[in-house]
Amino acid sequence: MRQPLNREVISAAARDILVSDGLHGVSLRRVANNLGVTAPALYAHVADKRDLLQGIVEQEVDRLIERFEAVQGNDPLEHLRGMCRAYVDYGLTNPDLFRAMFLFRPELTAEPRGGKPALGEKIHRAFVAAVERAQHDHVIEGIDAELAALTVWTTAHGVVTTLLCGPPLHIDLKNRLADTAVVAALTGLRHGALTPAA
Repeated sequence: MRQPLNREVISAAARDILVSDGLHGVSLRRVANNLGVTAPALYAHVADKRDLLQGIVEQEVDRLIERFEAVQGNDPLEHLRGMCRAYVDYGLTNPDLFRAMFLFRPELTAEPRGGKPALGEKIHRAFVAAVERAQHDHVIEGIDAELAALTVWTTAHGVVTTLLCGPPLHIDLKNRLADTAVVAALTGLRHGALTPAA
């Protein structure tokens, strides 16, 4: 028996196509065929292809936040490091989803839609909360929490982008790059080396 048609089911079907065939393979018609319905039946739940991709991104951002929440440890710097590792691992494990979220369609995460905050804001706020915890414990000092969070996120994001778009690297070097970049950023924040000059 076919599942009841709703936004979550449609988004899951679109995600499967994106993972198997890339962003170019995703279309309303293809999703409808995979679900055994006609394309017009989807319009009660998604407005267009952009909205279809938005549904995928909504689910993936939630999955990423769940990875952040699963990071263990009481040390606030180690917690931030674990979040960065989770981010890098997500990007390398799900390259097509990562590209869809951040590289090909950045407006999906940058713009609010339907009265909801931009999806990128959810990721940013998670990093801000982790930085504020480190500041509360006086592990990171002398830098604005928003700026520190963006610095950490930018570092993790840059690692993923480099590893996805750069030259092929041995897995050991990939792991060392991820750890080295994140540790360098966190060390700079901890010791105030990354505090901008007045």
